[in-house]
Amino acid sequence: RFFPQLEPELRPGDRILVLGCGNSALSHDLHELGYTDVTSIDFSPACIAAMRARYAHCPGLRWAVMDIRALTFPDASFDVVLEKGTLDVLMVEETDPWHISPQAAAAMHRVLAEVGGGGTCVGVQRVDPIPMWAPEAFGWSLRHAACGDGDAAAFHYFLYVMRKGQPLDPRDVALGRR
Repeated sequence: RFFPQLEPELRPGDRILVLGCGNSALSHDLHELGYTDVTSIDFSPACIAAMRARYAHCPGLRWAVMDIRALTFPDASFDVVLEKGTLDVLMVEETDPWHISPQAAAAMHRVLAEVGGGGTCVGVQRVDPIPMWAPEAFGWSLRHAACGDGDAAAFHYFLYVMRKGQPLDPRDVALGRR
């Protein structure tokens, strides 16, 4: 449901990291659309083993067991980082989602460090808006939009697109300070 909003953010040849892939077909779907450099990580060894077996026929897909709070890739290893609610784990111990702790901000910085200059971080969330995506200190622009099938009664997702090295819009600066 969010591919129409996601595809303009991707370029052929992008090095893509999918955080918390679970058993989602997202990585495979990206591969089928021509994005052949996709690395997917998840905390669960059983999940990663199953995904490796399921998509062994796709040589551009790589799978790794990894905790998003302790990523081991060199900085700037990817052009795009994608997540579908995975970064919520960074907020689990937060008492106020409108005022995130230095620890949560540092963990988000670590995830963002995976993206090279001019790269993109795309998050798909169920809530809108969330200040986790808008701290001015990140040095990223932010665009967010609702995604759904157009039916007002349907469940919607919110797509957050952050672009490295571009300024935050003043309206989003206010969101980050909320």
